[in-house]
Amino acid sequence: MAYTLLQQTIYAWFHQIPKEEAAIFALVVFFLIGVANLVITCRTKAWFMVTVAVTAALEVAGYAFRIVMLHKPAYGPFVAMQALLIIPPIFLALVDYSAVGKLMRVAKRGGRLNPAWVAKFFFASDILCLAIQGAGAGLSSSMNGGDQNSAKALLIVGLILQLFFFTCFTGITIYINLSKKYGLRGIKQCQPIFICLYVTIALMYIRSIFRLIEFADGWYGPIASNEVYFYVLDFLMIFLCSVVFTVLHFGVHLKKAELALGAVLPVTAPHMQRTETTSMPPKVAGKPSDASTDVVQIQALTA
Repeated sequence: MAYTLLQQTIYAWFHQIPKEEAAIFALVVFFLIGVANLVITCRTKAWFMVTVAVTAALEVAGYAFRIVMLHKPAYGPFVAMQALLIIPPIFLALVDYSAVGKLMRVAKRGGRLNPAWVAKFFFASDILCLAIQGAGAGLSSSMNGGDQNSAKALLIVGLILQLFFFTCFTGITIYINLSKKYGLRGIKQCQPIFICLYVTIALMYIRSIFRLIEFADGWYGPIASNEVYFYVLDFLMIFLCSVVFTVLHFGVHLKKAELALGAVLPVTAPHMQRTETTSMPPKVAGKPSDASTDVVQIQALTA
């Protein structure tokens, strides 16, 4: 099959001829799920969930640049496409980190883990991975062989670190779910939250492992040069994450969990215990209290 001059240029960038229809479909569905998630987020005022809508918007932009590349291939659109389709999914992990931190606060009791510390630590790890992968995505568009090798190394290191930190986070999530110290196991209202956490964690794992294998295989490998793998193991995983975050919206279920846990888990109040121990003894019927006896004696002396 003979390629036109435009197709030859596209092939030089992608090592394949991507399907425009697939990119348009991805753009449309990400736009729709982003709007749906934003509406629920505004209604529940769970503003940390805006990250899902922002990620969807960045994916829309990424696929828009992919479409541009099929008509006017150039360095600028390719760099933008690579950055917008590689980096934004990292943001989705921040949603899970925030949800677990908030769930730990809602529990009102627990182990030695500090909710604020957990969230900040994994936020910092995500920023580190974001910076490394961002640098790799920028270099990946270079025509220089040395830069491409550096880009490959940076992307692989960023993904390995991301998987490592995500594995640590998964362990903490399981611990919080099953530990009696937090008292969340068996609470019906908490089940949708943990289902959302586990499903999105699994989907992001699959996507990260795919990207790791793709980058390790090389820019000219069979995985990178076949967009079927990209749409099944990258687009579909991130889109399903967005759907799960929307259907099992943390803003809705965290409020339900807080109400349920408020009724199930007692709030310790030491000052109440002290009040009980220092309260006045109960009165005996027919017997005046010591205070009333003192008043009678004073009145008798002043009469």
